[in-house]
Amino acid sequence: MFSEIQKLKNFPDYYATLNLPFGSSRDLIKAYYYTMAKIFHPDNLKTGQRNKFEEIQMAYKVLSSSAREIYDLSYLKLNAIKKKLHESILLPQDRIIYTTSIRFLAQKGLLRAGFRKKDRAKFTGLQHDIDLLIKKEEILKRVSVKIPLVVRILCPQCRGSDIHCECCNGIGNYKSTRSLQLNFDPEQIVNNRVYEFELSRFRPDNFIHFKKKKLKLKIEVQ
Repeated sequence: MFSEIQKLKNFPDYYATLNLPFGSSRDLIKAYYYTMAKIFHPDNLKTGQRNKFEEIQMAYKVLSSSAREIYDLSYLKLNAIKKKLHESILLPQDRIIYTTSIRFLAQKGLLRAGFRKKDRAKFTGLQHDIDLLIKKEEILKRVSVKIPLVVRILCPQCRGSDIHCECCNGIGNYKSTRSLQLNFDPEQIVNNRVYEFELSRFRPDNFIHFKKKKLKLKIEVQ
């Protein structure tokens, strides 16, 4: 996956170098080459650019020879990948697995009395909060995920300063949920990679803060 993205980044677009669309005729390629070569030739004191001239020469050399057939095949293949990179999907909620959820712990047999959170982490070896299950056919796309998290909201009536406040019953804040949206580009989607996020950076506003300080996510490619 990563190698395909690197190929895409390093692949020279010789058609763009000559300001031509893909599949241009040999006569058109030749005409554009001579026009641009005159403009960017190093001997041209006004517009000459050696690096640009060398790029133009290389583009013409490939597109005017038998090497063009192989180049065009690679061009089409990598542009198909490029098109996929611009697609995005929203990960379904059933593929967001909370490793501390009752359901997950029950499946692992870790809800025994007296079994503390740190004991569970030690027993399972899980040091992250959430598994994101991504299918192999999705790794060339931009994956967005919306994760519901518990937040504390400062009372809008008393701002936490009135123990007799009728709005919050004097507590000063109340519990709710907010969705944290994260986006993963294709090069970030690596199997078993763990990402850690400082949730203070994602606060919706000054009156809301996430209950957890940090969130650890693990990518699982299926």
